[in-house]
Amino acid sequence: MPCTYYSRKKELHYQPIPMTGRNYGINKLRQSLNSADLSAPIYCYVMTTIRNYDGTLQHIGSGPNWQGGIITLCTCKHYMRTLNSAEDWMGLWVAGISSVCAGAGDRKDVLMYLMRVGRAFKSHYDLWHALPPGVRLAKATDTNPLGDVYKPLGAFKREYQFDICRYHRPLSHSRWYDMIRDIDYRRNDNNRRAALLVGDVKYIFVWDQYMIAFEGSIKRGHKKFELREFLGRLHEANQRKQ
Repeated sequence: MPCTYYSRKKELHYQPIPMTGRNYGINKLRQSLNSADLSAPIYCYVMTTIRNYDGTLQHIGSGPNWQGGIITLCTCKHYMRTLNSAEDWMGLWVAGISSVCAGAGDRKDVLMYLMRVGRAFKSHYDLWHALPPGVRLAKATDTNPLGDVYKPLGAFKREYQFDICRYHRPLSHSRWYDMIRDIDYRRNDNNRRAALLVGDVKYIFVWDQYMIAFEGSIKRGHKKFELREFLGRLHEANQRKQ
């Protein structure tokens, strides 16, 4: 299910790209990852909320959310986020690749964002209270139609942290029906809830230009690699690997 919201106006709402970790070339990206653990797992998936607007790539969805200077993944890839417990997600990597609707040829497999998970939370209650006030405001679903963090309705006991009635409704009416999935998504086989992922500020990278292409096909769902292999699949967007 696309994690998106369309404005009733003619124009589309989209997330402004952050200034930090912005539009790195492939060499600068690899240099920034010199000290990273190249054997760490990375989960890659296709983002269906990328649109090409006069050559600029715009993210018109809520997840991932890169407002407030921190990347969070809380309203998209619900099943993927159940593959590890919140504790086990820390130190792993996540990457989003553009979908075919963002371009053609090489341009359909372009890297949109990359992050190492610095923290992960079990509930929006815990996440809300852990984020700095300015970050919460930028990401709040009740004030930002593309927000991905639900604001609790006042103080309540943690035993109610997965009760959707304890949170403000999202600003976008079209997203009300997603509240259950976003707040209390669980796997059928083991009942594990989807972890809420927060990027490590040392390792967050976002692109709104056709700069780094990904060699390979992910299609639906996700694929898991070692970071080393993932980096080996990247090349300049206007070049094909021989």
